[in-house]
Amino acid sequence: MVGIVICAHGNLAHEFMNAANFITGQSGTLNAVAVDHNVTPGDARTMVKEAIRGADDGNGVLVFTDMYGGTPSNICISLQADLRMEIIAGVNLPQLVKAVSLQKTHDIGTMARKLRDYGKENIFLASDFLRAKDA
Repeated sequence: MVGIVICAHGNLAHEFMNAANFITGQSGTLNAVAVDHNVTPGDARTMVKEAIRGADDGNGVLVFTDMYGGTPSNICISLQADLRMEIIAGVNLPQLVKAVSLQKTHDIGTMARKLRDYGKENIFLASDFLRAKDA
């Protein structure tokens, strides 16, 4: 099974994990790492590395970060050469819910590509739907 780690600023990672577990009934394995401004960069890097290692059962880890270029993303990118992982920056809740359904049946590369595309496909402008409904 591909491990899943959410790494984000403040408490966002834990809130994403809680919401995804609520929706999926905790049917998958999600782990969260908060990168807080009160933690030194070295300590944050160690926490993230330990979380990723802990989530890897031999099939790699898919890491979701909140935004590309932010500290959580940069820490994960700095670890990519040392760990078997893929990183998706710009996580959204539909992606996490879908990730839980894929983590037992897909390899990490396939899963990462599917979830990248799924995340993009699940961003909507509500007013577009309202206009179409009224037409």
